[in-house]
Amino acid sequence: MGVYWDHNIPDAAHTFIGNAMGSGGLGVIAFPPGGGWVGVAENGVYEAHGIPQECFDQLAAFRNQGWKVRCIAFPSQGGNRWVIIADQGYFARNIPDDCYQKIGELLNGGSHISCVAFPPGAGDAWVIVANNAFWAHNINDECYQFLCNYRQGPRVATQVTFAPNGGWTVYGGDTFYARNIDNGCYQQMVTFNNQHWLIDHVAFTPGGGYSIVANNQNPYHSVDPIRQFEGQFFQENQGWHDIWSRMTHYGVPGASVALVQENKVAWRTSYGKLQAGLSSYVYANTPFQAASVSKPHCAAGVMRLVQDALVALDDPIGDRTTWPVAVRGCGQADWRKNAKIQAVLQHKGGFIGRGNTYPLNNCVVANFTAGGGGFGGYPDTPGVTLPTLDQVLAGTNPPANSPKIELSSQPGTFYYSGMGFVVLMRMLQDVTHADFKKWMKANILDPTGMTDSTFEITLPANLSRAAAGHDTNGNPIPGLRNRYPESSAAGLYTNAGDLCRFVAMINNRGKIDGHQVLASDQVNAMLTNQLGIFTVGGIKDKNFLFNHNGGNYGFSDMIQGYPNLAAGMAVMTNLDDGASKASAFYGEAFAALKRIYNLP
Repeated sequence: MGVYWDHNIPDAAHTFIGNAMGSGGLGVIAFPPGGGWVGVAENGVYEAHGIPQECFDQLAAFRNQGWKVRCIAFPSQGGNRWVIIADQGYFARNIPDDCYQKIGELLNGGSHISCVAFPPGAGDAWVIVANNAFWAHNINDECYQFLCNYRQGPRVATQVTFAPNGGWTVYGGDTFYARNIDNGCYQQMVTFNNQHWLIDHVAFTPGGGYSIVANNQNPYHSVDPIRQFEGQFFQENQGWHDIWSRMTHYGVPGASVALVQENKVAWRTSYGKLQAGLSSYVYANTPFQAASVSKPHCAAGVMRLVQDALVALDDPIGDRTTWPVAVRGCGQADWRKNAKIQAVLQHKGGFIGRGNTYPLNNCVVANFTAGGGGFGGYPDTPGVTLPTLDQVLAGTNPPANSPKIELSSQPGTFYYSGMGFVVLMRMLQDVTHADFKKWMKANILDPTGMTDSTFEITLPANLSRAAAGHDTNGNPIPGLRNRYPESSAAGLYTNAGDLCRFVAMINNRGKIDGHQVLASDQVNAMLTNQLGIFTVGGIKDKNFLFNHNGGNYGFSDMIQGYPNLAAGMAVMTNLDDGASKASAFYGEAFAALKRIYNLP
């Protein structure tokens, strides 16, 4: 026998629920916006008062045919508007056309629909939750974010309920989350959850009453790992902080997180907002700027050129580009022949970078000031002109805001150099006779399944709902996102889930979803020689890993892969790391994932 709790509902409904719970459980309870109620017990007994007559007649018809009723829902406008979902069919009257069509598509495709729900307020707003999918239109943005997150993992949410005041709760699968619902209702849901009951139904009356039903005990003896990641994110003084409190602690407006298991994206979740102060929330496919995590992708592109015999790793890069490789006046002419493609991928090509950029007439580490080797980007504000690739290479100022890219150290010494990757970008375009951004989409991003990623400087329409960058104080940056014509070094837009597809592809020696994006020997070269990535340990060690972090103005992120464990992770944030808050946050995220999934 299950448990139930209700408050301020019709006496007859209270009695029906009690009887149903004593005879096998409750299957449906709903309160239409005009008053009244309808309930269906698990044994098929039903009762209704004050619902549209046509709805009652259809319910009776379904039950007379022996069909099991799974859901009854009423749009908030009232009147003769309703939908009944049964195990062998459905019927609806005066619900939004697109909702009706989607119900038909799902049921005709063999899906099992567990929930149809309508938020308060007139209009085309609805949610459908099925066993293998969910669809939503014009619902609360935070609710949609949580529904996306809670529909992943081993125990997915099965229900959404909207309160008349605009509050909502997502539940099922041994978890729930609620916002702005009656506090008594929320506390009772917590109580049932703590008592290890699975909440099956939450229903609100138009006047503020509610009913909570749990038919069965929770069969699980451990926390869903995704919910554990969220709830046991960081431990302090023997107590756990959840991910949302740590985001608040560090001032992280929004985050994208994903995990690789068995070289597949096990899950991808999102937290917080696109922009501080607004009500738009991050989704799993929301684009963030990957910053320097662009470089591993560029490196994969270069390795594709090697695979196709268009270049060789030991070629001097100057021999494969029409751009004349320049040597700083204090350098030596023979540096050009030693600036080989492999060395550039390893940040050993001699191009200016951190530690040897300033002063600009010097070839040794002297009087170095912060900022060398990277790119500041260009605000997306009126009057700001973007330089061409050749203007970036030449350091033509204006419009370029970075110095001339030239050899300023003897090749062979490591100086992290985003500028060397811009030379690789020019080389790739010269060799392929194609635009870097389009070539990378066709040859690396799309084959890897990174369908929500782009190197385009101006986001395409399908990716225009992007995260805004924030400064170290959490304020949106001017123009919301700087632009980076230095695409190969800093220009990738993506999300954590797509980054984890790249991680899985590299882990699996170039293969994903049965498709070989890169030949295994090219990926082995990347892993063995740290080409565009960084590694820890020997390539045959069980705990061998590769990683790369990134930081553009307003964005910070990191990826990590374990090729010999078929695992990995990615975290992206829309906070600048100038005060090291973003990296502290994603460091805690990585630590939580490693702890929960037993990774080194």
